[in-house]
Amino acid sequence: MNSIQFGEGNFIRAFVDHCIQLLNEKTEFNGKVSVIQPIEYGNIELLKNQKGKFHLFTEGILDDKNIRETKVISCIDKVINPYKEFKSFLKLARDKNLNFVFSNTTEAGIEYNKNDLKSLEPPISFPGKLTIFLYNRFKFFKGDETKILHVIPCELIENNGEKLKKIILQIASNWDLGRKFYNWIDKNKFHNSLVDRIVTGYPKKNLSFYKKQLKFNDNLMVTCEPFFLWIIEGGKDLKKEFPVEQIKKIDVRIVKDIGIYKTRKIQILNGSHTIMVSLGIILNINNVYSFLKNSFFKKFLINTVVNEIILSINYNTKELEKYFYKIIERFENPFIDHKLKTIALNSISKFKSRIIPSIVSFSKIYNRPPYNLSFVLSSFIILYHRRKQFKILDNFSDQFLFNDIKYENDNINKILSNKNFWGIDLLRLPKLKEYISIGIKLISETDDIKQAYLDYIEKIKIL
Repeated sequence: MNSIQFGEGNFIRAFVDHCIQLLNEKTEFNGKVSVIQPIEYGNIELLKNQKGKFHLFTEGILDDKNIRETKVISCIDKVINPYKEFKSFLKLARDKNLNFVFSNTTEAGIEYNKNDLKSLEPPISFPGKLTIFLYNRFKFFKGDETKILHVIPCELIENNGEKLKKIILQIASNWDLGRKFYNWIDKNKFHNSLVDRIVTGYPKKNLSFYKKQLKFNDNLMVTCEPFFLWIIEGGKDLKKEFPVEQIKKIDVRIVKDIGIYKTRKIQILNGSHTIMVSLGIILNINNVYSFLKNSFFKKFLINTVVNEIILSINYNTKELEKYFYKIIERFENPFIDHKLKTIALNSISKFKSRIIPSIVSFSKIYNRPPYNLSFVLSSFIILYHRRKQFKILDNFSDQFLFNDIKYENDNINKILSNKNFWGIDLLRLPKLKEYISIGIKLISETDDIKQAYLDYIEKIKIL
């Protein structure tokens, strides 16, 4: 079962290649991976010099166990730079044993590029490269429908498989590759997927410790947490060809619909990150680990997720709580320095997708806004009011509205009603404006956010 992989970065090597390695060791999968550099400049030559091999260091806590393991990943068979070896790249399309295409080309990788041309060697974009690759496979096997592929993108965008397929069909039409090829593409299996693993990359601290573990000189060793979750939309045919559910060491699930998995990741895991950003940065807390070392803030986060976010999601509460406490275990991994300033990049769009759905859903169910999430929104507004002080970077327009947030100021109305920020007019939610106004006033008046929160709870409960 061979595969081609667009991307040679830390994440895909610590995720997809780790998975293939385990499949080879524990089953009869016998998978060989051909790695394709998706952009002109990358680490492909380093990987080629190491004959595709590298060390993976897994570090952290999983199921209350301390884990520190080293594994040599050796499933990569070929390493190709299509900018220098275009013919070798196309030759891979003739492999009769090829079954899978994996990719991780960043969120910007699955985009349509109007400047892509069939004549380019290679085309500019990742979808363009995959289109010409599939076209060569189609021609070589004369449209044989048994030579279709499973395409499983790992980019962190919604409906990644569907979007990639749509772009490839658009390119095929623009390049006049013919109706038969268009129909053949339509028969290939493009799977939506959701990936979840923190990969910290090449170790920057205690490098001598890692070098002592090496079996060969390695410029591409990579560190990651032990947690591994891969949700793939698919059916029995994928389960048969990709027997990942037999691997106990990692959690890979092939399901009919990734909907709830996507919802819980965005609102619970990513939502927790945004809560920590909203409160932590104005207190000069550096990273996720330090935030949870503060007993008050840890208790606040747990209370907010369990009693507000989870209760706003229409799914089994016990299952969601189990998932959340696994996240807390991951957040408390001392090997991971997950900086709040990094998470804070473009936080308006993140708040919109991660926190606002919980506020809106909770308000509809309980006929009042959630206390804690409203306090988080108050703190978030103050963070953006002081965005220059804390060097918060965001590309959203209308940020000037955060410049004046005095108590009872009309700008609070403008901020809460701005659909560009939140996707909804938040003034329509009963009592939310009152909660936010009180929260902003109390947080603004003190450096003691704990006391501000306690005073806030007293005041809003009598509204």
